[in-house]
Amino acid sequence: MTKKSVLWIGIIGMVLFFVAMFPVDAGICVKSNYDCRTISDLIQNILGVFPFVLFFSIITYKMREEVFQAWWQFARWFVPVIIVATWLINSQGGGNGSGIAGAIGKGFDNLVLGIFYAIFVITSVVKIVLAYRKGK
Repeated sequence: MTKKSVLWIGIIGMVLFFVAMFPVDAGICVKSNYDCRTISDLIQNILGVFPFVLFFSIITYKMREEVFQAWWQFARWFVPVIIVATWLINSQGGGNGSGIAGAIGKGFDNLVLGIFYAIFVITSVVKIVLAYRKGK
């Protein structure tokens, strides 16, 4: 995939992310429609990786092709992993209940996703820096 196509995917993903973030303002949902907002929240969570994709795509856009490819070799398989993990976590049954059990369950879900995002960001930075230094 080329730099330009990854950049466009990042831009489109980011636009969809913001539309899902503000569905009432975008005219997709009515304030009282709970189902629409629930689906919008799921889509927002799934598309939450695209701001990072756009960010790293912009960073590598003006760099040498080798730097972009070093990052893209990692991102092209890890982004779907984050998307699938987010979908699986958000589509699990709501059996956690309320109270402390529900808070612990949601906190654990956020911890797992936070670890995935941290791995993506740290590995992306390391790959970009190492490829950039290697080319000097």
